[in-house]
Amino acid sequence: MKLAFAATTALLLTACSGGLKVVESDLQHHHWNLTAVNGEAVGADIKSELEIGEHFSINGQAGCNRFFGSATLKQGVLKAEPLATTQMACSPDAQKVEIAVLNTLNKGATVIQDSQQLILKGEEYTLTYQLADWMK
Repeated sequence: MKLAFAATTALLLTACSGGLKVVESDLQHHHWNLTAVNGEAVGADIKSELEIGEHFSINGQAGCNRFFGSATLKQGVLKAEPLATTQMACSPDAQKVEIAVLNTLNKGATVIQDSQQLILKGEEYTLTYQLADWMK
């Protein structure tokens, strides 16, 4: 009984101190659509998405350019560098989103994740993603 109480207490303290630990398998094989940058909705005309695949490969669309590379997850921080990107010209609004996405992924971001939402909290930007589907 004491052991069960101690385990439950430890779990509750972990949850209250910032969430349960995110592991690589929680993030792999998902397709996420960016919905907000720093709490401001991303325009419907701007496509930004993120996929994390097998062996923690990472790819997606930052704002108007595609990116790909590999990522790591260490102590709850997702970091993807170096990322390769295409080099298309972007509208000013898409460029702002792209800078936020690439900056956050390259510098690293704390991961906050539940079953339907992924938040990447970086030094300058907080990216909010909504689960689109499960990759196969």
